[in-house]
Amino acid sequence: MVTDEEQKTINKLQANWIWVPGWVDSSKSNTAGRIVRFRRKFNLDTPATRTLLHFSADTRYKLYINRIRVAVGPARSSLLIWHYDTLDIAPYLGSGSNEIRFEVLQYFAASRGAMPFERTTHAGLTVVGSVELEAGAAVLELTSGVDWQAQVDDSILFPMGLVDDGFLHISERIAPTIPNPWITPVLYGMKTLNGDLLPWRLRPRAIPMAEESPVAVSTVRACQSTASINDWTAHLAANRTIILPGGSSHALEVQAHVHSTAFLQWTFRAKAKRSQIRLRVTYSEGYELEPRNYPFFRTKADRLDAEKGHLIGPYDELILDLPHGQTVTYEPFWFRTFRILRLEISVGPEPAQLLSFDATQVNYPLAVKASWKEPGDKHSEQIWDVSIRTMRNCMFDGYSDCPFYEQLQYSGDSRSVGLFHYLLSGDDLLMRQAITNFASSVTPEGLTQSRFPSHVPQIIAGFPLYWILQVCDHHLFFGDTSYAHSFLPRIDGVLDFFESHIDDLGLVSGMPEDVWQYIDWVTTWGATDEHPDKGVPTSGRKSNRHTYFSMLYAFVLNQAAKLVRDVGRPGYAGEYESRGESVVQAIKAHCFDGRFFTDSTADIADSLSYSQHCQVFGVLCGAAAPSDRARLLTESFAEPKFSKFSYVMKFYALRAYALAGDDAWEVFWARVWDPWRAMLANNLSTWEEDDVRQRSDCHAWGSVPVYEYCTGLAGIRPIAPGSAKVLFKPRVRLSEAVEAKVALGRENLAIVSWSTRAGGEKHIELRLEKAVQVTSQLPGCKEEEHGVVDRLVLRYIPS
Repeated sequence: MVTDEEQKTINKLQANWIWVPGWVDSSKSNTAGRIVRFRRKFNLDTPATRTLLHFSADTRYKLYINRIRVAVGPARSSLLIWHYDTLDIAPYLGSGSNEIRFEVLQYFAASRGAMPFERTTHAGLTVVGSVELEAGAAVLELTSGVDWQAQVDDSILFPMGLVDDGFLHISERIAPTIPNPWITPVLYGMKTLNGDLLPWRLRPRAIPMAEESPVAVSTVRACQSTASINDWTAHLAANRTIILPGGSSHALEVQAHVHSTAFLQWTFRAKAKRSQIRLRVTYSEGYELEPRNYPFFRTKADRLDAEKGHLIGPYDELILDLPHGQTVTYEPFWFRTFRILRLEISVGPEPAQLLSFDATQVNYPLAVKASWKEPGDKHSEQIWDVSIRTMRNCMFDGYSDCPFYEQLQYSGDSRSVGLFHYLLSGDDLLMRQAITNFASSVTPEGLTQSRFPSHVPQIIAGFPLYWILQVCDHHLFFGDTSYAHSFLPRIDGVLDFFESHIDDLGLVSGMPEDVWQYIDWVTTWGATDEHPDKGVPTSGRKSNRHTYFSMLYAFVLNQAAKLVRDVGRPGYAGEYESRGESVVQAIKAHCFDGRFFTDSTADIADSLSYSQHCQVFGVLCGAAAPSDRARLLTESFAEPKFSKFSYVMKFYALRAYALAGDDAWEVFWARVWDPWRAMLANNLSTWEEDDVRQRSDCHAWGSVPVYEYCTGLAGIRPIAPGSAKVLFKPRVRLSEAVEAKVALGRENLAIVSWSTRAGGEKHIELRLEKAVQVTSQLPGCKEEEHGVVDRLVLRYIPS
């Protein structure tokens, strides 16, 4: 709910939406949208003491104060929740002439392009605020309805149909044009009466502004230029000016220290007479081999091996006129994702100077509190650091599946990533925004959309169930009962959808044709002419009955039952548990061949009907007998006939192994991180999306080591709502020494350490910043209750 003061701000903002007159939601050129600039110029005789601006735009804005970029937004918005931002810009103002400028990229509402950037049918900018001067001076109003100017920029195109840019449509093609004149924008003047909603249902920003930091891009990997590699290195490292002779061409490949998501900026100047620059910048996550099917199925090895590999990726291409005596700066509108850049520069007839290149990392302020040290494992600390970097690069104003290609927020992906985030920082703001956004996306049949906000709606069968798990997780870590309670009707609606698809065998089946029954990226689950959807088990395609969804449904029913008990709706719990038990019995009866669970019913099982997925979720949902769990998992992860997990599902594999017993979990631990070590050996600085397609080199679902190091090896995790009770189960047999910090909710931090003494004895200590109930369990021992404590010292003597 908004406060009375926020509502007053919203009312003012809604009354001041402006745009250029005669706007057409399309273009004769190949572009997904256009940029419109808005400016307000003013003079100040005295310094501003406070200048609080509230503002928003459709689709995306960049705010510059006196040519300094100070904000990017709005935060990820949708048709029913559109965010506005608030910022005191007084520090950026000075005495004399000042300019506020918004660059607004409006993607066409009628286009299906630029999927992550939701927009309404109305383009717009709204600004409310005033300059407060020293005592006694007049207040200067900056509201967008008065004294603003606007200019449409037709020189920048965001083309559709590029093989490298199928989701974002951020790649730019720029050619000089005669600038359009600055004009007076039109005030929409829309009002809310009788419950009519405006195109934008404004709400204050729910997350902090992005943080920024410099990116080191100073390694020259290849160079064809009149300037030497040393000259280019000095330019990149210290912004030392490079002279580009008239008529010259330059090509070089430059490497960032690590995979980055950054705003880039180049500044040129004609040396003596008017000249021109042609610039093409290709963005790549690393060197790679020839792709199997570009861009979605790739072949990658050592990402820094330029001899065997080459660069492939989207590119910006532009022509810049350089008037005599003026500097010209190029900054792509949206941030770019890269590890390596290829720069191709052609100079006009007169010499030019490349004055500077700047790269500025942007991401959600992760504010990491957690830490990890394990002296006995030479890789674990590097794995920890890479996991955090991967998460950071996949977090801007939402959880992004991969910054290089999509920047879409999926509930299946963000469920596990949110847990990693909780343990690292104790921050729930980004996940609260995600949960709320998904809740607002409910379809008529009661399902939350699989990715949201998204300009193109999509439903993936299991992802609404993962959204329910997000709500359960949030309540476990933070205990916000009223927040969790608010989602119960929609949780019930999702579960009712699956209950309505229980067939005469008691299994989930008969999904609508437009619901993608994706489970995981598996080599053998490819598309066919008859079944074009990828990532769907081959067994069950004809019958439209996949065991996994019955298992996931039963598992989530039990998790939801715990939630409704905790938030004061116990009447729902018995119903959910009864439904779950019924589905589990049907799975046992129809989807188990006596040794393994089958991907569909056992009577149609063939050699392609067995997956690690169904063995894992058979354990998680309770269909596997406790005495059989370890065998099911061990054999399915050892035998090649089972369709193989990708990285995203390793999180659930480890949850199942934990249920199978300490011995099974510890055996799995010894090899589970082999793919991560292989990625390090191939010079990745973030985790690749999967090892099936190798499409992207940065996807935060691969940061599962964060969760497992904290909750599995260090062994600390909440077991009561609000992290009011924790289980401390350190796996001391796996490591000689550990020093770890783990966030437990917003206000608590666990510090876990142990060391090895003579005879293999382990000295173990748990310290908590805030005392909570603690249950401990050492290997081979029973659980022990310690009551409410803030420190615990244990001793483990191996038998």
